[in-house]
Parts: sequence; structure tokens; C-alpha cells
Amino acid sequence: MARKISFNKDYILLKTKEFIKEYGIEVMNVRDLCKYIGCSTQPIFRNFENMSNFKKELKIYLHDYYDDFIYQIVDKEDYLFTISYAYALFSLKESNIFKALFMSDLAGSRTIEEVLNSSWNIDTIKSIPKQYKVTKKQAEILYRDVRFFTHGLSCQIACHSIIVTEREIENLIKNIIEKIK
Repeated sequence: MARKISFNKDYILLKTKEFIKEYGIEVMNVRDLCKYIGCSTQPIFRNFENMSNFKKELKIYLHDYYDDFIYQIVDKEDYLFTISYAYALFSLKESNIFKALFMSDLAGSRTIEEVLNSSWNIDTIKSIPKQYKVTKKQAEILYRDVRFFTHGLSCQIACHSIIVTEREIENLIKNIIEKIK
């Protein structure tokens, strides 16, 4: 008797990440995803109940993947540069995952204040005054401006509307930090 394949949450999320890496989130629909995974829609709805829950768990799964990438590069002694560089590098190395996380409905939306007050950004902002000899308010402005510059650069990289090397990314981010501070 043939072994039955178990389509559990982890397997479905892994295969969904692979699908997005290959084809992009913008073309993902349940029918094509299930065909790619090799299952009916039943395992998705059995494991996640509905598409809203599936998307929430997918976002967490992809963010964990992103975090693993970022934290291999981040150096807290040079937090602003290394986290910005890692973000842009992720857009170069993992363009479809980047677009899913930061350029699709999956990303959601936030105000500038929410971005600055996000727990994962506060540590970076707190490191800036000591390294760059600026006030807390100046650190927030520096972080904000570098963050949005880096996001714009990263979007162009992910969409392949600009072709850059890792060294060029590094230089662009270092230059903008120097100009803004």
C-alpha cells in the first residue's frame, strides 16, 4: 500500500514559500498553489480554516525566513548600516519573497509613527545617538530617512528596474547615511 502524504501546516507553508520564490505572490491563487503542492484545497482549509488565517501564518513564516537572513548580516555595532544593507541585499537575493513581504497586500500598511515605534526598529534607533553623536530626535529622523531611501532602492532592486552589485548597494547606503547625518 502506498504511503499517504501528510499535508501539515509546515509542509504547506514551506511549499508556498517555494512557490512564491519561483513564481511570485502576485500570481498565487489557491488552485495553482494546490497543484504545485500536489494536493486538493482540503489540506489548506483543514490546517488553516480559511484564507485569512493562511495568509496570517504565511506572513509569519516568511518573516521568520527574512529574519534568519537579516540576522546573519546585522552587526549591532553598526546597526543602522548593516540592517539597511541586509534589507536591500534580501531584495536582491530573494526578490519574490521581498515583494511578498513588503510590496503586496500581505504587507499591510502602517503610519510613519508605527514604523518608528515598531519593536524591531526601536533597537536600531536607540543605537544611533551613540554611534553618530546625534540626539534621540535626530536619530529617529536619520533612521526614518535611511529606512525609506533603502526601501525605495530595495523595491527597484526587487522589481529588477535597477541592476546593482552588492558593493554598489553598500556604497549607496553608506553615502545616504553620511549625507543625512
